[in-house]
Amino acid sequence: MPESVYDIIDYHVRECVKREVRMRVCKNCGRYFAVTGHGGVEYCDRVCDKKGRTCREVGAITAWTKRRREDDIFKAYRWEYKKRFAWIKSGRIEPAAFYAWGEEARRKKGTCEAGEVLEGAFGEWFGKGESTAIGHG
Repeated sequence: MPESVYDIIDYHVRECVKREVRMRVCKNCGRYFAVTGHGGVEYCDRVCDKKGRTCREVGAITAWTKRRREDDIFKAYRWEYKKRFAWIKSGRIEPAAFYAWGEEARRKKGTCEAGEVLEGAFGEWFGKGESTAIGHG
């Protein structure tokens, strides 16, 4: 029977060492957590914001946003997608035509990401004569 809180802590630390539980520092909150299951985990499961999201959820969103901020192909795609989506509300394009364009744009974006199409050609396809270019923020 433990006599103090320190005895309980000591027991748990010894168990972690005995079972070779790996510890890691969370990339979001900076606190230690036990790595269980998948060894590539970088974020803990602690709730970290007022919305009830965990470090794992927030970390994934942050990492995705950072990757996309540096991805010129994605920025060009997203710029054109938003522009054309707005055309639906203004009546410049029918929704069916927009969704057909969207499917083709995703396919072309995939070929560009795979290195099969050059970024410049991808930007030119988007614009089809308009001033759309890779690098819009």
